[in-house]
Amino acid sequence: MSALSKHISVHEIAEPTWPETCKAEVDAILAKYPDGQERSAVLPLLHLSMREREGHFVAVSDMQAIAEICGVSPAYVDSVASFYAMYHRHPIGKYLITVCGSMVCQLLAGGKTLYGHIEESLGIKNGQTTADGLFTIEFTNECLAACDLGPVLHFNTEYAVKVTPEKFDEIVAHLRGGGSLAEKIEKLPLMCGHDQDQFTAFKTAEQFLAEEGARKAAAEAQAAAEAKAAAEAQAAEAPAAAETAKEGN
Repeated sequence: MSALSKHISVHEIAEPTWPETCKAEVDAILAKYPDGQERSAVLPLLHLSMREREGHFVAVSDMQAIAEICGVSPAYVDSVASFYAMYHRHPIGKYLITVCGSMVCQLLAGGKTLYGHIEESLGIKNGQTTADGLFTIEFTNECLAACDLGPVLHFNTEYAVKVTPEKFDEIVAHLRGGGSLAEKIEKLPLMCGHDQDQFTAFKTAEQFLAEEGARKAAAEAQAAAEAKAAAEAQAAEAPAAAETAKEGN
């Protein structure tokens, strides 16, 4: 079997640079997992590699780099990447438009009409990318988990809710004009009414490492204090024990 036939299903280009350019981020990801459990970092490292790769996909060389970092085989990384639909094996557009295919969005909230409009206005079908490389459509049968705000789309990982054909055209025109996604995508209120960027359960790698460092320092200080107290107690008991032994003799 030739090398080409082995990799025929994966678009391969330049070797990855992210293991070096994003080394601090890689180290922060690995630090979240116990020693010996580095394979747990495969998922976030796949996201990192896809983010850094032009075309936003996972190449064979990315999987090989992740395998080396995590101490697993490239086949193991490939099995993870091929299992989850969010890891793309071929180049996609700058903006991946994921269309919710759930019954609530499609049948009850007008999503079916919206999806037809999306295909017609962009001139592409499911899985295809516009000629300018900006937009890829991905129709999913999975619920995007915002049923009360349908029809729902994802632009990359950001929610667009209560989307009408007119609202969709406005977002697309804004992005084609060079505008940022953040300027057109509203943030969803989550638990306790917090904005998704302010919700305290979401922690950055820096916050996680700082909290872990503080926790370990506190545990070490407590252990040292307990050891000192035990030593002092033993030292205090030694004279009495010696006197008792002397009287016994």
